[in-house]
Amino acid sequence: MGFVNAHFVAYAEGFGASSIVAAGALATVGVTGVIGALTFGNIGDRYNTRYILAVAYSFRGIGYGVLLLANSLPLATVGVMIIGASWTSVISLTGSVSAEQFGLRRLGTVYGAIFGIMPLGAASGVWIAGRVYDSQGSYDLALWAAMAVGLTSAALIGVPKYQQLAPEIDRSAAAAATAD
Repeated sequence: MGFVNAHFVAYAEGFGASSIVAAGALATVGVTGVIGALTFGNIGDRYNTRYILAVAYSFRGIGYGVLLLANSLPLATVGVMIIGASWTSVISLTGSVSAEQFGLRRLGTVYGAIFGIMPLGAASGVWIAGRVYDSQGSYDLALWAAMAVGLTSAALIGVPKYQQLAPEIDRSAAAAATAD
């Protein structure tokens, strides 16, 4: 997502768009972000949220693929609109999946860790994309990488759930057992 925020305007200017027109194209992310959050959230209430989260991440991969193939501003705008549909939807879906996978008792720690680490990836992606552009004069390698990360994330999240290896621990019973 960092690529879209930091580099899309420059990427769109490569198609001959002015910075104002490119920023307008980028603004479509906000509209599709709201639509995506409401739609994916609603679907997540009805179906397995892990699979819906996988679909949301696949939207990112597909959107970056569209950006990679784009040869015009309208097609690049479609790419960022697809990415935008997944933008905010993954936040609520990740919370739901985290609660299902790790339980409510651990949700604060798990969710905090996830969203504490995500900005590091986003910032790294922005920096790497800039370095790729500076060294190659093209964002292609960065877009390939972003597409691969989105699709790999979707595949890993969509893998069928395995039985929990460690059962929930009743801390009061464990404390009483060690007090003896």
